[in-house]
Amino acid sequence: MELSPNTKRFLLLLSGFTVALVLFVRHITTIFSFLAGVLNTLSPFIVGACLAFILSVPMHQFDKLLGTPTKKGKVLLSSGARRLVSLVLAILLVVLLLMLFSIIVLPELINTVSSLASSVMNFVPIAQGWLSDTLTWLEEYPEIHAAIAPAIPDLNQVASSAIAFVQKYAGTAATTVVFSVSSIFGSVADVIVSFVFAGYVLLQEESLSRQCKKLLYAFLPKGFCDETLSIAHLTHKTFFSYVTIQCTEALILGVLCFLGMLLFRFPYALVVSVIMIFCALIPIYGAIFSCIVGAFLVLMENPMQALGFVVFILVLQQLETNLIYPRVVSTSINLPPMWVLLSVTVGGGLFGIPGMLTAVPITSICYTLLGQRTHRQLKARGLTPDHFYNPDNPK
Repeated sequence: MELSPNTKRFLLLLSGFTVALVLFVRHITTIFSFLAGVLNTLSPFIVGACLAFILSVPMHQFDKLLGTPTKKGKVLLSSGARRLVSLVLAILLVVLLLMLFSIIVLPELINTVSSLASSVMNFVPIAQGWLSDTLTWLEEYPEIHAAIAPAIPDLNQVASSAIAFVQKYAGTAATTVVFSVSSIFGSVADVIVSFVFAGYVLLQEESLSRQCKKLLYAFLPKGFCDETLSIAHLTHKTFFSYVTIQCTEALILGVLCFLGMLLFRFPYALVVSVIMIFCALIPIYGAIFSCIVGAFLVLMENPMQALGFVVFILVLQQLETNLIYPRVVSTSINLPPMWVLLSVTVGGGLFGIPGMLTAVPITSICYTLLGQRTHRQLKARGLTPDHFYNPDNPK
């Protein structure tokens, strides 16, 4: 029986795929070891690309500030000099923030974790007194006392468990952070290579963009290149806008929290403010987590101020959401609140903290692309909302 050319081509491709699959399965350990070695070799450049994106946020702000014309309508620096000065200022800003965190914030965090155990033990007798008074008062109501008393835990045991939890996981967290930083940067040479690569990327951003476009259009179909560049532009715009918005919002919220806690004399002002800055980078859940952690710290130090702290944080969140956020941020991600909640929940459940940080911009990109695709399909089919099925007015 004579086989058609299409059948021969299909059988040939199937045979090649089968052979490749068998070779892959037989040498899977060697292949993964090779890929791990390649990834380890390229890790300084991957970290450098991430640093370039992070540094691009303050760098573009400095570039915009330095590019403002004077009263005579002249710009003091040329485009190349302005970009170089903006890069140096961005690096100095990041280094300054890291130094401030290491000198001021980190020792305070360590002292807070160290003193938390004693704060918990000091709080136990006070809480025991409250429970004893409450149970004594409830003895006048035997039915309520009989229902509530068995459910009240032993505070000494709870305190011991809390102290053990803090000591165990605080040390684990510190070890994990140190190990992660060490594994990312590896050595001083890798750090230097990463920063140098990031500098080259930022200084030659336009040149690299032109080269990538030339390669795409030279070897791939024009329609595919247009679609790829459109998605790349949307991705960069969404992530850049999201990082700028979240960092600005987190910084303002942390500063206001610090000043407010100093004004109302709440304890742990610096630690709670730093926690709020980092938690504010995570939509929805970050605000809830920072409020719970801050209330717990204040409760351990001064139980009478815990309720006032919660009220203060709620007022601050409303002030930031309704007054500061619209004035500071001129653009926002194109994503309804329902999808923000869903994306953060799913991203955190699948990938932890990194998933929660990146879920919103990724979902926003998919949401925008799906909306554009749906609009094109409806337009191609000549359909409008008037053509959709309406149960109140079926056609």
